[in-house]
Amino acid sequence: MKKYLRANGARYAGALVFILLSTAFAVVLQFFKGDVLDYAIAGEAAATARYALLLIGSILGEVLFYYGYRRMSDRFAVGCLKMLKRDIFAGILRLDWAAYQTQQQGALVAKYSAEADTIRARWFQMLPLFWEIVLKIVFVSAALFALDWRIALVTILLLTTPLYVPKLIEKRLQRATDAYFQAVEEDLARVNDWLRGFEIIKNFSVEGQILARFDSSNSQVMDRLLRDTSLGAAAQLITTLISYLSYFIVLAAAAWLVLAGEFSAGDFFVAIGMIDQLSYPLISLAETIRQLIAIRPTCASMERFIGQGAGDGAEKPLLRVERAIRYEHVTFGYTADRPLLRRFDFTAEMGKKYLIKGPSGCGKTTAVDLLLRYHDVTDGRITVDGAPLEAYDATYGAVTVVRQEAVLFRDTLRSNLTMYRDIDDERLIEVLKKVGLERFAHRKALDGLITENGANLSGGEKKRICLARALLRDTDVLILDEPLANLDEDTAGLIEQLLLAIDGKLLVVSHQFTPERVAAFDGVVDLGRER
Repeated sequence: MKKYLRANGARYAGALVFILLSTAFAVVLQFFKGDVLDYAIAGEAAATARYALLLIGSILGEVLFYYGYRRMSDRFAVGCLKMLKRDIFAGILRLDWAAYQTQQQGALVAKYSAEADTIRARWFQMLPLFWEIVLKIVFVSAALFALDWRIALVTILLLTTPLYVPKLIEKRLQRATDAYFQAVEEDLARVNDWLRGFEIIKNFSVEGQILARFDSSNSQVMDRLLRDTSLGAAAQLITTLISYLSYFIVLAAAAWLVLAGEFSAGDFFVAIGMIDQLSYPLISLAETIRQLIAIRPTCASMERFIGQGAGDGAEKPLLRVERAIRYEHVTFGYTADRPLLRRFDFTAEMGKKYLIKGPSGCGKTTAVDLLLRYHDVTDGRITVDGAPLEAYDATYGAVTVVRQEAVLFRDTLRSNLTMYRDIDDERLIEVLKKVGLERFAHRKALDGLITENGANLSGGEKKRICLARALLRDTDVLILDEPLANLDEDTAGLIEQLLLAIDGKLLVVSHQFTPERVAAFDGVVDLGRER
């Protein structure tokens, strides 16, 4: 978290300057209140009016500088949160696909939302507040010593005792906070799964059963939250009781000094004001320390997540395939005892088209995933232009893959096609026509909104938009994994024609093709037969 503090250091320093000035005015005005009272009792109208004006000026100074402090501290906290959320999202994007698939999406969403916002509330906002309280304690303590050292000592000794309470229950506070965040991540993962399967829930009419499971998950989260807040409430109760007991003891000591003739009415008034100024900050300091202690493990966990995969930038990506890709005696299985590919040999040369076919579960998608470096082969090797695939950290630079499931974003058609790259509309329109989407091949349609995951499009339209997007990327290798799945016969036939018309690339299609069109491929690999 230190880098966020450094990056927003000017706002943090500004907040500290403003609270320093505000606190100075807050302490000075306590003395002016005593002066106003003493001069009023003595009947000195001019002096009373003069100190009353000074009192009003001090009040305005305190209020205005405190407003400046709040503005700067809020800007500091928001600036830190902005950077944190960017780092969280960047950390998610750094995950490779295989690692991403092992993560619960709900847990990732929880990091971006619940955990980030809690770090803002319990760390970024608490840091300026901590120094606000500390400065007030220092200023008020110094003022009390200036008033009477005996009252100052008694006040400080008694009112600082609540500060030890959070430290005594530090481990319990941290465990409660960690348990709450774990429950939030699990709950969001379940909700994300249920929303992804919304159609199935409606189709099977199991809304009641899903709601019952949600109630159970939600109750667990709320129980953990209640446990976390209950510990905080208990700690605050203890510190408040101790503080008020201390307050009455100090009050009694100040009253004794008045009776002894060592304090004037104004001095007593100042002492009570100072004690009020000190007691609440000390109670708040105990709560602030509790928050900082409780959130510390979460901050450490967040830093580990953000830091993972952030290398030194020396990764070596595959950018071109000039001659061929070879699978040489490749064996791979997700479990050691059940290899999915066994001594698999396959050579794909640039500019040619290949079909990998076979029944579901025979290893078609796995063969593609090995080329994308999602997994490493168990035995054998894969080479690109003679170089081992392991020499490259990623192959995305030379390979474009289109999966069975059409993935579209809630954005314009243009953005879905370009993926936010600068491509002329003329080129977009040309490719849309090429894939048979003439009705979208004009500028007005390019500005049209595609709803979440292409819900306002047909299955065939979504497939063809994804194919157009892949063609616009224009990499050496184009892989289509089950491109004809879930399409009607006419649309599937059109997609087959479009694929076979692609030239100049190493095209690999993983699917069952129409028998009369299979001859158009330069090579056909039947994984079902090889098994």
